[in-house]
Amino acid sequence: MKRAIVNGETGMITDICEVGDEFQIYEGADANLRWCDVPDDTTNQSVMVNGVVYDRDELEDQREAYIVARMTAYGSVGEQLDMMYRDQLDGGTRFRDHIAAVKANTPSPSTAPEFVEDIRKIQVDGRKAWEPFPE
Repeated sequence: MKRAIVNGETGMITDICEVGDEFQIYEGADANLRWCDVPDDTTNQSVMVNGVVYDRDELEDQREAYIVARMTAYGSVGEQLDMMYRDQLDGGTRFRDHIAAVKANTPSPSTAPEFVEDIRKIQVDGRKAWEPFPE
């Protein structure tokens, strides 16, 4: 078990450390940060929701991330047109090679895991991230 500072509003996790290595933070009634116990595999990419730590990927539809990754990898339309133009001038295969590399190295949105929304993975309004899901 480790300890981490959790933002009560967003569930964002920072300053992960071993038990006993915590430093003092404001803990008044209106405090929005708190030291919480977290699993050993918790990272800064983790989020606490209703008292449970999740990897961000579990909370978001990954298709959107895959779409953005593909669009970024392909580059702008202007860059692609420039590759095609240069290929026509000298018989090169820049464009075809570029597209093949993107398809080989960047996952397709159709391969994204199916996203199933779970009510327990949505923070209950008016409650802090470390407060457990109400039964």
